Amino acid sequence: MQYTLKNNQVTVQVDTFGAEMHSIEHEGMEYLWQADPKFWGRHAPVLFPIVGKLKNGSYRYADKTYQMSGHGFARDNEFELIRATQDELVFELHENEDSLNHYPFHFNFRVSYKLSANKIRVRYDVKNEDEKFMSFGVGAHPAFNVPLKNGKFEDYQLTIKPDGARTFIPLDVPTGTIKVDERKEVTVSTLPLTRALFEQDALVYSSSDEMSVSLTNSIDDHGVTVSWKDMPYFGLWSPYPSEAPFVCIEPWCGIADDQNTDGDLITKFGINELAPDGKFSCEYTIEIK
Repeated sequence: MQYTLKNNQVTVQVDTFGAEMHSIEHEGMEYLWQADPKFWGRHAPVLFPIVGKLKNGSYRYADKTYQMSGHGFARDNEFELIRATQDELVFELHENEDSLNHYPFHFNFRVSYKLSANKIRVRYDVKNEDEKFMSFGVGAHPAFNVPLKNGKFEDYQLTIKPDGARTFIPLDVPTGTIKVDERKEVTVSTLPLTRALFEQDALVYSSSDEMSVSLTNSIDDHGVTVSWKDMPYFGLWSPYPSEAPFVCIEPWCGIADDQNTDGDLITKFGINELAPDGKFSCEYTIEIK
């Protein structure tokens, strides 16, 4: 079921399935990708309890092997709407019989959307309701239309702030795992959009403590800025070689498996740990122009 947040600037629609945004409208324009399956059949999936892909689609925990698809199972589960106000929606997911077959932890996972003027704050709250330490990742995957209104894909650019040196983490295209041994420091500030930019799949970088990525163009003032704090990685993605009319800006607390991983969930690169009854939260903001 879909629910709506609306003020005099922006209208946001969110579905209980996956707690996923389906629409962001401003001045009669749709900013969010509309999930055409010809290119990619999702809008802005929520990534939990992993981000990215596992090596061979599996991991090991407590001497048992579990299977899990890329980006985890939250995006394919029905959430419960637990709070709805004029400016905020809060959705909740707990473990269930199926999730325990893939992820042996009891948890409470909340996704909230709060609308203020031309900004949407998206917050993730994770609580470990198990008696053991819980290993997890969580992240965002919103896709924005390119072009937003005018021009073509190549008229747009991504501006990363703060600019300067950060770590680039290449992906192994066939497996979707990361090449930790090939990490390198790069200076990145502005990335003009081209199809070839994504020839090697997503661009994955380390985050600064506080940062933003803006999608703008050379024709008009329409654009999107995604900003966040304390989310240590981010990805930029558009399908290649298809000429898909969107680009994703993805802040993450987690990352795909290292291609050299031994498969142990506890030692997985970029994993987060929560003690019993422990709580974790992170958030990002989408600003619409």
